[in-house]
Amino acid sequence: MHIASIRCGVAAAVLVYCALGCSPPKQGPAAKLPTPNAQGEYSPDWPDLGRDADRFITFELGDSYETCRRVSPKFPFDSAHTRAQDRAQLRAFAACMNDPTMTNRTILLVGRADDRGPTGYNRELGMKRAQRIEQLLIDNGLSASRIQVKSAGESGAEGQSPASSYGYDRRVDVIVTGGAHAPGVQPS
Repeated sequence: MHIASIRCGVAAAVLVYCALGCSPPKQGPAAKLPTPNAQGEYSPDWPDLGRDADRFITFELGDSYETCRRVSPKFPFDSAHTRAQDRAQLRAFAACMNDPTMTNRTILLVGRADDRGPTGYNRELGMKRAQRIEQLLIDNGLSASRIQVKSAGESGAEGQSPASSYGYDRRVDVIVTGGAHAPGVQPS
């Protein structure tokens, strides 16, 4: 009965509005999607990035994710300074790794760099990045004895390929060893 009276009230308001000779508000133009390809798929049109610009796509898995979330901290060009969002993810990762079900796991940190500097410099920069992440994990309660650090430098860099960016190469791979590390797979 209550819903019926609301409907009557809305109908009466529309009739009064129309009786006053007012026209309904105009709607803006409908959003236009780009034309899909022959398979019905859309291809994103990314703006050109400036020198040393980053492009990252991130997503959150939510509280129901049962194993330690995969983290891969990114870095600005020629830097070992972490971003705020990476520090927050590393805090959560350290807490998860200290869960009793994960204490038998170890962590391998592999520092990486893009390929635009000299090889020796990139190897050193990759190591500084990995050591920075190691220190953040230790600061957040993870035992140093569970962490191994190394640098891959520019090895495997993909920044010059059209499907990637130099920002992808400036990272530390955080690898959990001693068990499964995939979404939906329970630690054994």
